[in-house]
Amino acid sequence: MADFCPRCKNEFLRMSSETGVEWLLCPGCGAKKILSSGAEKAAQPAPLKKFEHLIGSATIEAVKQSKANCVVVLNKSGEPVHPGNFVIHLKIMREAMSEMAVENRVIEMEPMPLGTIAQIRMIIRKAVDEGFLVKGDNIIALADETLGIGFEGLFLFFRIDDKFMELTTRELKKELKKSVFESVMEIAREIGREGREGKKIGTAFIVGDHEKVLANSKQMILNPMEGHPLESRNITDVGLKETIKALAQLDGAFVIDSEGYIHAAGRYLSADTDGISLQGLGCRHTACAAITKISDAVAVAVSESGGIVRVFRGGNLISEEKG
Repeated sequence: MADFCPRCKNEFLRMSSETGVEWLLCPGCGAKKILSSGAEKAAQPAPLKKFEHLIGSATIEAVKQSKANCVVVLNKSGEPVHPGNFVIHLKIMREAMSEMAVENRVIEMEPMPLGTIAQIRMIIRKAVDEGFLVKGDNIIALADETLGIGFEGLFLFFRIDDKFMELTTRELKKELKKSVFESVMEIAREIGREGREGKKIGTAFIVGDHEKVLANSKQMILNPMEGHPLESRNITDVGLKETIKALAQLDGAFVIDSEGYIHAAGRYLSADTDGISLQGLGCRHTACAAITKISDAVAVAVSESGGIVRVFRGGNLISEEKG
């Protein structure tokens, strides 16, 4: 006996999955009528299953050719803790003692740049920051259609070597005092999110290798930090936070040593910017990238226009997030 949609009166089509689950689908409005418990969920194969079926053989060949020891399957799904973020599921398969160890991990990502490859690169960096992937991993990263449009599956190769580790914040926390880096990031996020007295502002913090940074910069104004005892101007001092936010309204950058002591504010960065190309970013970000290219410093820049906090190292943009 025919069954009709109560909304548009079209006759339902009987649908079924490979597992034998059946449901009814209206060709007019798309309404579904479940014939058995859990049918709707079962009738829509998980993207990863579909992906593995489509390019599984290609992946095996890629692993052989690249001598990868780790395969990471990426899928975007689920509700984030913080609105606007994304939940990424990682299935990490790693060779261990002639066996295949499988881990399932979940990370929450800040809004990511457009472009599937850029997103995958940021996810892999985040996984390294979280300790899910480690130095020495040679990775085939597999993504399905949830991370882009126009393809059913995509895989990229990453070698987690010294050069790659330089592009992660995990190594920064080893080289700088963890409290110093986290304090700078906390203040940068607050400035990006709140501005100052209702006004959006942009600023930059240059952390580490302060002597070389000072040698490649100059004061735009009288240095407001000069003359104050060193112990009274450490970035980790919560009592200094409001002073830093107020000084962030001035043009120029903060120069901070690896122990967290602020040596200058309102500093103009004069490092050569030749060879620095940051599409869509302005002079502040270019100067930050340039100073990190000629020194061992790390730069944290806050965008005035969008409140985005970006981290630079070795002349490269290594992370960005919404304030």
